[in-house]
Amino acid sequence: MKLTNRDFSAKGRGAAQGCSIFFFCGQDEAGASAAANDLATWLAEPGERVEMSGADLRSDPAKLGDEARTTSLFGDRRHIWVRASGDEAHEALKVLVETGEAGAGEACPVIVVATSATDKSRTAKLLEKRKDALVAMFYPPNLTDMANTGRDLADRNGLRLDGADELLGQLDGFFTE
Repeated sequence: MKLTNRDFSAKGRGAAQGCSIFFFCGQDEAGASAAANDLATWLAEPGERVEMSGADLRSDPAKLGDEARTTSLFGDRRHIWVRASGDEAHEALKVLVETGEAGAGEACPVIVVATSATDKSRTAKLLEKRKDALVAMFYPPNLTDMANTGRDLADRNGLRLDGADELLGQLDGFFTE
């Protein structure tokens, strides 16, 4: 499954229940990280968070599958959080998928936040057609998105933004010329 920042808030909760591998990428690193954090809270049983780096997985691709299929010391649920750059986690995710298909057992959820990766990366291509995986591409917010966020925050706090629409129209013209 493939989503963007525009449709993640509407479809992300469903994906959290139906998928086990999540790949967040795109130019908006802050948006991707925030969405990944939200997704971790939407998991049925998030449990303990085990953090791994992309560099560790690049040097030992089997480590992700091993870690995802082991249980915690006290038998609690957990999820794996990988912070990677580009396609650092590609081989590890490939091994995780292949060993799972070969019958290695159920793995805990794996969340990868990959800076400098896009929906055209090898990792995204590996996962986007899988029913058990989500690829979420995050683009930088545009001026309209930022203005809407500002309006929402103001509305929630009882503030009025008189003239905001006029100012937004002037700024929008400024940035597009």
